[in-house]
Amino acid sequence: MQHILGLTGFAGAGKDTVADLLVAHARFRKLAFADALRAEVAEGFGVLASDLADPAAKHRPTMALCMRRAPRDFLAAVVLSLSVAAPDHRTPLSNEWLDEPRAPRQILQWWGTEYRRAQHDRYWTRIMASRVVGYQRDGESRFVITDVRFDNEADTLRAAGGKLWQVTRPGCNGSAEGAHISATDGGRFKPDAVIANSHDVRHLQGVVLTEFVARECGLDPAHVSLTVSA
Repeated sequence: MQHILGLTGFAGAGKDTVADLLVAHARFRKLAFADALRAEVAEGFGVLASDLADPAAKHRPTMALCMRRAPRDFLAAVVLSLSVAAPDHRTPLSNEWLDEPRAPRQILQWWGTEYRRAQHDRYWTRIMASRVVGYQRDGESRFVITDVRFDNEADTLRAAGGKLWQVTRPGCNGSAEGAHISATDGGRFKPDAVIANSHDVRHLQGVVLTEFVARECGLDPAHVSLTVSA
């Protein structure tokens, strides 16, 4: 049986942790729309994709990601987007703006949305669909996608027979992502389940596996309880 799970929620809610638990205990393949995004940014700026994925560095500005080093098409897309958003301001092409160190999260947000999604709103979903099909041909059948942020991503997942889980965490309100359009708690997607990350990892493991096993067996998760041994 094929299983495709999409995870949605604010940054820091624990989506990657939930995915890692499914990988470790239920043999899921962990995927993200941001996998291809990081690969493109890494090639465009001449940096390592692993550095862009480092949680400790995502908010840390670096000269390696200043806009003077950006590919021309990307730079033009960002300038156009910022000019449209603030038409009363001049196009931000001063030396100071071009040489300002940028954090990975900001560059990834701009590349993913202002650049690629502006070209086509299915840009990233097409790449993801191709990856899933490739793994299916290799015999894999369980996939968890860690970063569902847009309506068409949720729609694509459900059209493929997938389910959507919203991951929540006390005090996690999206402030880490700023006011960017990609920041969402996922509630508007009407998730099939809400995973409350409100205690420690062991408790979260029980919540995640209970939800998965219950859905696998066609049971109401409220009537299933798994005890996780130490």
